[in-house]
Amino acid sequence: MNQTVAIDRNALLLTAANRDLTFDSARAFLETAALTLSISQAAKTPWGQSAALTIAACAIKMFRGGVYVVGDTDTPAIVGHRAQTTLRQLLAEIGCSMLEPPAVAYDIHVGGQPPVSNEHQLYCWADGWLAVVSPRTPPPQLLEGNELSGALSGALAVSEAFRAWILRDAKAGKRTQRLSPLTPRNPTPDGIRLDRLPSHIWLLGLGNLGQATLWALALLPYKETASVHILLQDSDTSGAENLGIQILTDHDWIGQKKARAAAKWAEARGFPTTITERRFTDTTRRGPLEPALLLVGVDDLPTRRLAAHLKADFHLVIDAGLGATAPEVFDIRIHAFPGARKPEAAWPDSDPSSEPKLTPALSSLVKEHRLDMCGAMTIAGTPVGIPTTAVAAATIQLAQACRALATGTYCDYVDLSLRDTSQLTAYDAILEQPESIPSVPSLQRR
Repeated sequence: MNQTVAIDRNALLLTAANRDLTFDSARAFLETAALTLSISQAAKTPWGQSAALTIAACAIKMFRGGVYVVGDTDTPAIVGHRAQTTLRQLLAEIGCSMLEPPAVAYDIHVGGQPPVSNEHQLYCWADGWLAVVSPRTPPPQLLEGNELSGALSGALAVSEAFRAWILRDAKAGKRTQRLSPLTPRNPTPDGIRLDRLPSHIWLLGLGNLGQATLWALALLPYKETASVHILLQDSDTSGAENLGIQILTDHDWIGQKKARAAAKWAEARGFPTTITERRFTDTTRRGPLEPALLLVGVDDLPTRRLAAHLKADFHLVIDAGLGATAPEVFDIRIHAFPGARKPEAAWPDSDPSSEPKLTPALSSLVKEHRLDMCGAMTIAGTPVGIPTTAVAAATIQLAQACRALATGTYCDYVDLSLRDTSQLTAYDAILEQPESIPSVPSLQRR
């Protein structure tokens, strides 16, 4: 099997969306797709910096032609827990270029910007808890956003740009999209303040979703990261196929256990960590000093059911699932426990008889003897993914944890697609003992 085919999941996604493309033409197009990022006075706000950094981290994976920063970003960094650095330096570390952008690129503006002539552009902003992306400029009066609504607005913006510029979705980028990670069913800007944040978190799974959760967690305004403990659980090793879809994975991660690489990344930001490389099984139990909040980001149904059963002694479990096929790649489903559904009802058995189908691009590779049929079928069944969907799901996970701490309520079910955030389903639940989730005060900037 030709490994360059197998590991290029973005090309697989593009050829699935556009059946007229060959694998080679898809890769060539991806290599030229560029994005420019500009930011207004929002660069001095936590939500604006969270949006800009999230745009950069996602787009560097999805726009291989480069991410170009225009305008002044020399303001001090106030998110990300990196002392004595600037927003510009953080963007450069992610891989953004400060050089003149190419003549043809898609533009994303964080906050209000002077109108420009490029027809391929989007604005994103946070209005309190509401994340917004639109082809039009934001209104002059907005509520103060926060790190989670900012990160979500950035993820929404790159998702729309990717659909419009790369997937050529005629509906993308043409309308205003709104989503609250705190109250998805009720898209209003009002909500709780991030006054208290979870201090003990168990992350199960450190693939696309788990890395996105760790990314969003590191944006939160912890007063002292040393007072936070993160337990990282994953038995897998990072591979080259993860580079294009997992937000934290870089070349240094390849060949390393994901839990160890993630721990190194978190500890560089001041978070104490514990790692476990064992699988989560029916004998896994939370110890009395281990985190009672479990955030799940795995795609294995038996593991998800086991984690959701409260016999494992977690007090709150928030599971996020992402679509794994090209038509579902923008889909998110959240389940939380305790909730109205049993784990078996949340994740019924899938049909084992279903067989993946070859796209025309994969069929051509078989005809050209660049793949054998077995390899082509294996690739056709490979899950696809993009970091923007994972980050959007992660902001909802973390917002529900913060909401449970503040009010004792949370969403125990959310079902949505980033293709159209107005069409979603969400239900609320009550946590009887929110004090059972340890928390710490947040950094108060006012």
